[in-house]
Amino acid sequence: MSRDPGIWTAALLTIVVWSYLFKQNILFQAVEHLFVGIAAAHAMTVAFTNLRDTCLGPALMGDWAMTVPLLGGLLLYARFLPKISHLSRIPLAFVMGTAAAVVIRGSLGPSFIQQVAGTIIPLTSPDNVILVVGTVTTIAYFLFGRKSRSGMMDHAARLGRYIMMAAFGAAYGNTVMMRMSLLIPRIRLVFGDWLGLLP
Repeated sequence: MSRDPGIWTAALLTIVVWSYLFKQNILFQAVEHLFVGIAAAHAMTVAFTNLRDTCLGPALMGDWAMTVPLLGGLLLYARFLPKISHLSRIPLAFVMGTAAAVVIRGSLGPSFIQQVAGTIIPLTSPDNVILVVGTVTTIAYFLFGRKSRSGMMDHAARLGRYIMMAAFGAAYGNTVMMRMSLLIPRIRLVFGDWLGLLP
């Protein structure tokens, strides 16, 4: 068994979190609050460091350009003052507009144009055939008109449904594997580093 206080702390906190699998208890709630508190403190520390390095530091050196976003951030707190609460809408509108523009610009290329271009490929390999057939039949599944669901389109839509089920299953399996990759280090910590039961 390890004598390192850091390993003891990590292992005991891990066991307390696992205790939620049996029943919610006060120890789990205490660790939950501890985690949220540490995360909030870390976020505040990072925010203060960024504020100091990107706004206050350059402003003291004579570069006042970064004080504009600083004033915008301060205006967000105006909503707590009823007489000037309307001023908080100015930076909020700017942030929302900028975020919408970045998302639309960023998703239009990778999520739409590149995916369309990625399916316009020669059918020279089984992978390419599966990709094109899967794309076309999945699109066919979402054509819900009466005339479009007759004959060949009906078979294509049914195949598209099976392909989507396979894709959802693969995504679920990937999620399970990712969670297992988080569980295995915890098991190694408790049963290996702490108790010494694993080599």
